[in-house]
Amino acid sequence: MSQLLGNQLTEELFHRLRGESMSKKGKAIVIVTTDEAGWPHPGMLSYSEVVAKDRSTIDLAIGKASTTGRNLRRSGKITLLITDSDLNYYVKGSAHELRESIEDVSFMSLFRITVEHLLEDLEPDAVITSGVMFERTPKRETEELVDRIYQAVRREP
Repeated sequence: MSQLLGNQLTEELFHRLRGESMSKKGKAIVIVTTDEAGWPHPGMLSYSEVVAKDRSTIDLAIGKASTTGRNLRRSGKITLLITDSDLNYYVKGSAHELRESIEDVSFMSLFRITVEHLLEDLEPDAVITSGVMFERTPKRETEELVDRIYQAVRREP
């Protein structure tokens, strides 16, 4: 059962999302928006596309032409699921587009999320052992692109 913690990230979650290192490489954050028909629309972001600016503000790099981007522009609502070993948070927030195109990565838009609800969902008898993981084929072009996105999101004041 989830427990409402308020409208700010915990210190632990803020530290995890503030973007000071790429130590979360290979871990994904599941996001959910709502499509035009009212259906939940899931997606995933890497930690290089998510940066907490403070305990109530999170910036996201989203594909400019993606369904997620269109949903955010239309509804302005998003839920992030941050799940990993021994932690599980749901961040519900309002979104607005800061930049239609991110500098150096023109096919990505920058959205700013204002945290409205932070919920924690842990069960004492059901320990979470990992979050959603992914692995990229090592390519220099991909690594450089990921780094450009990460640096661009971190640079935004």
